[in-house]
Amino acid sequence: MTRELTRTGLPIIYNPGEMHSSVRSAESTRAPKASETTAAAIVSDIVSLGLRRGDRLPAESDMLANYSVSRETLREALRILEVQGLITLKRGPGGGPFVNALNASYLARTATLYFHLAGATYDEVFDTWKILEPPLSAKVARLEDRKLKEAAFARFLEYDVDEHEASEIFSDLNNFHGVIAELTGNRVLTLLTQAIDHIVVEHVLDAGRDTVAEDDAMSHDHADIAKAIIAGRPRKAETLMHDHISDVVEQFRKNHPDRAGELVKWL
Repeated sequence: MTRELTRTGLPIIYNPGEMHSSVRSAESTRAPKASETTAAAIVSDIVSLGLRRGDRLPAESDMLANYSVSRETLREALRILEVQGLITLKRGPGGGPFVNALNASYLARTATLYFHLAGATYDEVFDTWKILEPPLSAKVARLEDRKLKEAAFARFLEYDVDEHEASEIFSDLNNFHGVIAELTGNRVLTLLTQAIDHIVVEHVLDAGRDTVAEDDAMSHDHADIAKAIIAGRPRKAETLMHDHISDVVEQFRKNHPDRAGELVKWL
């Protein structure tokens, strides 16, 4: 008799046509609130107007007139964007809403809420990491612009952990993965991959770091991967990244055997 696999968490439902269906069930996606449609309109204007990080959004009175909403709806819309890390609300004279740069850590934060409710574990995050990054490394290795790659990876080629503080080392080494995602030139891949990187780093690796020797080994792995990418060797870059991630995960599981099976935590 085979034992049935038991799973925790809420079921995951996939129904792309649900939003446009004229008949809504009890579990159908609700219609967006006025504050959400206003937030979407603000985002659309940020893009269409070409606003950049640090640019101030219009005054409240102008936005009230432009979006034809109540002050309560507008302020709720701005809070939605603030929670997503898309704007900063500064108080006092000279304050107001200012545009932020996109930071995949906010996407990661939202994703962890869904992962936790779905019953996903850090093992599943590790699997996703291993599926995403090796092919991305190969994709970047195929870039013809060698100078672009050399500039992007320069600080990782001769990285000496003895010359840096522990917090700086950890930040630098994990930025390596973000650089690979960014160099793909695919913004969807960049955001999704960096979101997974944030979860791996902030939830698991940062909390489970053990020795400087591990940091040193990681820096050598990164240098080898960078050299393969710069040299335009996609197969080697992919293999090295796969082996690197496998080594990191194996070492983590060895040092913290109970952590990998834990539910992904929200926040």
